[in-house]
Amino acid sequence: MLHHHVLRRTSFLLLKELILCSLLPFLLPLRLHRTHTFHPPTYKTLLTSLTMLIQQLLKSLESFLTLINKQSQSPLQTAVIATVGLLLAAVLKYPNRAFLTTARPDLGKKAIKGTPLLGNMPEMIRTGDDPLGAMLKWFETYGDILSVTVPIRGRFIMVNHPIYLEHILKNNFDNYVKGSVFAEMLGDIMGNGIFVSDGDAWRFHRKTSVNVFTTKLFRQLVRGTFQETAQILCQVLQHSIAKEGSEDHKDLDRAVDLQQLFLRQTLDASGKAIFGIEFKTLLTPTTEKHEFGEAFDFLTANMDARIQNPFWHWTDRLTPGKTAKLAHALDVLEKYAGQAIAARQAEQDPAKTQEEEEKRAARPRDLLDHYINYTNPDDGSKLSHGALRDMFVGFMNAGRDTTAHTMAWMFYSILSQPRVLKNLRRELDAVLGPRYDPERLSYEVVMTELPYLKAVFHETLRLYPQTPRNARVAVADDVMPDGTHVCAGDLIIFSLWTMGRNRSVWGEDAAVFVPERWIAEDNNKNNNNTFENKPNGGNKSPFGKFRMENQFKFNSFSASPRLCLGQTFATLEAMVTACVVLQQFELALVPGRPVPMPKGSATLPMLHPLLVTVSYRS
Repeated sequence: MLHHHVLRRTSFLLLKELILCSLLPFLLPLRLHRTHTFHPPTYKTLLTSLTMLIQQLLKSLESFLTLINKQSQSPLQTAVIATVGLLLAAVLKYPNRAFLTTARPDLGKKAIKGTPLLGNMPEMIRTGDDPLGAMLKWFETYGDILSVTVPIRGRFIMVNHPIYLEHILKNNFDNYVKGSVFAEMLGDIMGNGIFVSDGDAWRFHRKTSVNVFTTKLFRQLVRGTFQETAQILCQVLQHSIAKEGSEDHKDLDRAVDLQQLFLRQTLDASGKAIFGIEFKTLLTPTTEKHEFGEAFDFLTANMDARIQNPFWHWTDRLTPGKTAKLAHALDVLEKYAGQAIAARQAEQDPAKTQEEEEKRAARPRDLLDHYINYTNPDDGSKLSHGALRDMFVGFMNAGRDTTAHTMAWMFYSILSQPRVLKNLRRELDAVLGPRYDPERLSYEVVMTELPYLKAVFHETLRLYPQTPRNARVAVADDVMPDGTHVCAGDLIIFSLWTMGRNRSVWGEDAAVFVPERWIAEDNNKNNNNTFENKPNGGNKSPFGKFRMENQFKFNSFSASPRLCLGQTFATLEAMVTACVVLQQFELALVPGRPVPMPKGSATLPMLHPLLVTVSYRS
């Protein structure tokens, strides 16, 4: 009887530990989803607990097997034995890779060995506070192509060189798609727009959008929306300047967070330029919430969390209040999109008054005009409300966060390096003059006469790309340029953040901010300290000509045929903002602040505020 009692007790303990061991990996993402970011100490604690459970499981198994020989088996004990047998068989089958993944001996040293059943997920969790840094270490250790496995999501092939990007994004374009995973994760927010679609749906969206960005529109934006929103930003900066004789002189008392201001500015600019909506978030006090801005922030954070969390289906439903918040944010999005679309469709009414027609004719054209008036050449149909809504959300998402974060990293890079700031001021003073004049700032001047500023912008995107990690799904088996075999269903991961730091691609100074790498060497003859410029501008830049890199080496705007439609839009907005601000103000980083670090996200925001102090330029 004693042996029977001990055996039953051991069986229950063993079964409990088996259940805990099997459930713990599924419980890990709950903390992640609630906070939208990784918390390494929490995950390390959970992993330690998992290790202790496995050790205790082995001890219990040893005791169980000792006792099993001394007692006949009950149904419970038989179930435990079967479970243990299945677990051991699984461990033997998946000794260093994730459950249900296929062994790939052909990968050799390219396959990073992981833990039984969990694959490389524990290591990813341990480095969750710096996933990009962890990827960079992997590439530096294993080379420019490697493989890892993760439960549920399967095998990843990770690449870090332009030759692979050219193969995936151009040479075998149709074999590498965004796949159903992205559409499923983001479909309720992004719809079936150009940013999540593949195949015929993507080709249709591309065809409707190919002529949307014209030189006429860009000229209008530089003269209008981009300078107007930059000037409103300057009004906000002006308010932060301590008045002469006041006691408000401490850096932190009057510091402003440039990253938050840029997010408001780009939201205002995108709303106005794309849909004719005046959000005016820059003029909204920081203590007040803006309905659309708050809803859009929530949806962006939710997309980030889903991309990082393979168990988002469950955590979305299990997190208290999450479903209701998501529904409310989507309702706000639908309301603003619906109002913009309805107002524009009303302008098509032939019964409108002459006053309404004059008002329509007087306002600037925007992207919504293009889509409202678009007619399908095949059947003469117009775009549906759903297609217009998806376009609204897609362009707002692309036009706001990515440009704002790029401007934050660009201004940090300028302000943290006096040499770069000095060179930039030389160019602005030479071409535009020492004082800001809106008439001097045109589309042609920004795009062709400011090579150093353009180099600063592109160097920012090289080191701080706004799609730091990207992925494609292999439709069919394939072979990479180096001979590595890819199986249908493999997820191909590439990181522009790590490739921008790849010394074999960018040289030994790959990790250093060097705008001069974008300047043509044979046009640097006048780049010296004796250059004299006319006092009121109108000179050529002392920095020669801008030189664009191969689109697979510099992939921040993707590559043909998926080349980013908004590339010039984003470039102009960032460069115009830099011109308007730097010609009027002196900005300085608040001393004692930590070096900015990227926050885990689908884009690349700074983890902490970018605090600066502001004074008038003398």
